[in-house]
Amino acid sequence: MDVHLSFGRASSLALVALLLTSSAAILEPYDLLYENAVRAFYNSDYTNVVRYMEGALSSYAEVTSAQVQCRLRCQDQHPFDAVLRELQFFDVVLRRSACLNTCIEERIGTQSMHKVSEDVIQDFHRRIPYNYLQLAYQKYYNEAVIHPRWYQEKEGEHTPPRDLVVT
Repeated sequence: MDVHLSFGRASSLALVALLLTSSAAILEPYDLLYENAVRAFYNSDYTNVVRYMEGALSSYAEVTSAQVQCRLRCQDQHPFDAVLRELQFFDVVLRRSACLNTCIEERIGTQSMHKVSEDVIQDFHRRIPYNYLQLAYQKYYNEAVIHPRWYQEKEGEHTPPRDLVVT
C-alpha cells in the first residue's frame, strides 16, 4: 500500500511540475488585465485596480522585453551580408521571421493571445495605466484613513503612509 501512495504522490508531483513548466511560458495578456483594472476602477474596487494594473504593467514589460531580446538574438543569428542577391535577402528575412516567432512563443506563449488593439497600445505608450494606479492608491489610502478599523481588519498591522493621503 505504501508503494501505491508513493507512486501516487510521485506521479502527482510530476504532473504538477509538468503543468508548472509548461505554463511558465504563458503570460496573461496585458490588454485583458488592463480592461479588468479599468472595470474595477469604475466599480470603486481599488484593491483589484492595483492588482490588475500592476499585472498589466508587468505583462506589458515582459512582452516588450521578449520582443526586443528576440529581435536582437535573431538578428545576430541571421545577419545580412554586405553583398546579397535578391533571393538571399528574402531568405534571411524569412529565417529571421521564423526565428522571431519561435523565440517569442518560447518566452511568452502563443502570440495570438498578445494581439492588442491600437487604443490599448497607445494608452500604455501615454502611460495612462500609471494614472489609474495613482488614483487607486490615493482612493484606497483615503478609505484607510477615513475607516481605520476596516483597513486594519483588511491589512492587519500595516498602516497607510500619511503622505499618500489626499485631503
